[in-house]
Amino acid sequence: MQRHLLWAIGVLGVVVFVIGAVVLFTSDHDARSGFLLTLGLALTLIALLGERIQLESFEILGAKVRVREVVKNRLEFADSPNREGIAGDKLRNQAIVLQELVGLYGLYEHVRRVEPPGPKRTKKLDELALNMQQAGEKAAFDPAEVTEWFHDGTDPLRVIALNLMLVNPEHRDFLAVIKAIDDPHSLFEQYYAMRVARKMLPDLEPLQEQLLIDALHRARRKRRLRRDSPLMAFSKNLLDQLSKGDHTA
Repeated sequence: MQRHLLWAIGVLGVVVFVIGAVVLFTSDHDARSGFLLTLGLALTLIALLGERIQLESFEILGAKVRVREVVKNRLEFADSPNREGIAGDKLRNQAIVLQELVGLYGLYEHVRRVEPPGPKRTKKLDELALNMQQAGEKAAFDPAEVTEWFHDGTDPLRVIALNLMLVNPEHRDFLAVIKAIDDPHSLFEQYYAMRVARKMLPDLEPLQEQLLIDALHRARRKRRLRRDSPLMAFSKNLLDQLSKGDHTA
């Protein structure tokens, strides 16, 4: 959002909030005052966090809402006078990669919806995951942003986050990996979480190693994973690496 628009929204938010407070203390219209107070607070927050929302909220893209606006604004920030040089190039790269990831998000969602489970669908999803990784190598995002995509995102967005973690060590989030192994939204997500875990082995502390071992054992006891022979084999290899102290990624 442009700065003058944010100022206008902020002023409007304060005015609405004040009116709501006046109504609250001078009348019996509790519902009306509550609405005005909530609306005023919401407008004020939009004014305060507007730029951050535009720069960091990939969930907007995940929901397929205002995709063009978000990417356009990121490009505008890149070209603004105070975003020159390296910072501007970084934002432009992010905007381009976000557009690519949005397309992959839609394809992933489409394949899972229309293709029956089986080796053919898995092969197509693996190809999409590889494309996600290749896209992730083209731009560096804020690690906190990628982490948020996983923890607050939709199923496709969680997979995108894991594939970006796979190719960029700075994006890796141990909690996300443990959650995806322990309580995955799909076996596909669980597999890529295990791949990220294997990449993280050289840097894990003893407590993290034990937490990973426990999560893998819990996952292997579940019927859903036991019916997937390749994933059972992969998880066993990962456990064998941990037990032998083999921390090669």
